[in-house]
Amino acid sequence: QFKKAVEEANVFIGSLIFVQELAEKVIDVVKPARESLDAVLVFPSMPEVMRLNKVGSFTMKNLGQSKSVVSDFMKKKKQEDGSSFEEGMLKLLRTLPKVLKFLPSDKAADARTFMMSFQYWLGGSPENLQSLLTMVGQDYVGPVKAAMEGK
Repeated sequence: QFKKAVEEANVFIGSLIFVQELAEKVIDVVKPARESLDAVLVFPSMPEVMRLNKVGSFTMKNLGQSKSVVSDFMKKKKQEDGSSFEEGMLKLLRTLPKVLKFLPSDKAADARTFMMSFQYWLGGSPENLQSLLTMVGQDYVGPVKAAMEGK
């Protein structure tokens, strides 16, 4: 049932996937469908699940590997002040806007969308979740994007 739902979806959103058995099931289902999904948003979860993220050209496929800027930032913050993964993500959320101006505009826009999505998700109110879905839908989901043109 989960597999069928993901295969039929335009967007996958997951969060707080920290149980290994659940992480493996999510990866087994989402990874094969990832390219056909318009967006994959995974908020604080195990690194192997976070690697599924895809918002336009923004991904976290290198998270937890030595060449990942995000991973390096998280490790550095943890070493400096013993902060948790969630605290590291919040610090990244505050720091990323300063870095975005140095990225090519398309990559910056996609990274900004991911971080805005995370902020909406953390807000958790019905209005924030509606804003999250509207933003991702109008920018990345073909049928929604087409319906929004000219409005």
